[in-house]
Amino acid sequence: MHVGEVALPGGKAEEGDADDAATALRESKEEIGLDPALVTIVTSLEHFLSKHLLVVVPVVGILSDIQAFKPALNVAEVDEIFDVPLEMFLKDENRTSDELEWMGQPFTLHHFTYEKGNDKYIIWGLTAGILIHAASVVYQRQPDFPDKRAQFNLPKYSKECCSMPSGPVKH
Repeated sequence: MHVGEVALPGGKAEEGDADDAATALRESKEEIGLDPALVTIVTSLEHFLSKHLLVVVPVVGILSDIQAFKPALNVAEVDEIFDVPLEMFLKDENRTSDELEWMGQPFTLHHFTYEKGNDKYIIWGLTAGILIHAASVVYQRQPDFPDKRAQFNLPKYSKECCSMPSGPVKH
């Protein structure tokens, strides 16, 4: 992760985290001030492999009361928080892509442009891939564009394991 990139809250499991959901809730509290009591965990999605060879476990939850969520950003890790309509990640609008190869596997690298007021965000790479998959599960349909993910035997490539809940933040 580099300064200015859009990412989802998340991080490595720590001693005391009961499972991936507990890690996701703890990290969301630490990074953006999300009270775990406001979140109902729905599911964990299939795992992703980051460019740093970390296995990422996306955890999906529902925010029970958006008005009660008062962001408290950890300024050492997060510059700002913003929301994006999840369905955007199923549409071909505001999307570009590159067909690439990584570790011998072909894959599609997606870039989505999202504008809100005077702000413009580029959501790409791992974050875009997770949000495409989450949107496909939530809306029970495939995206309007081809989505080729590299297929790996994750335990073989993994150096670490971490969890990420859905909801973009800008680092």
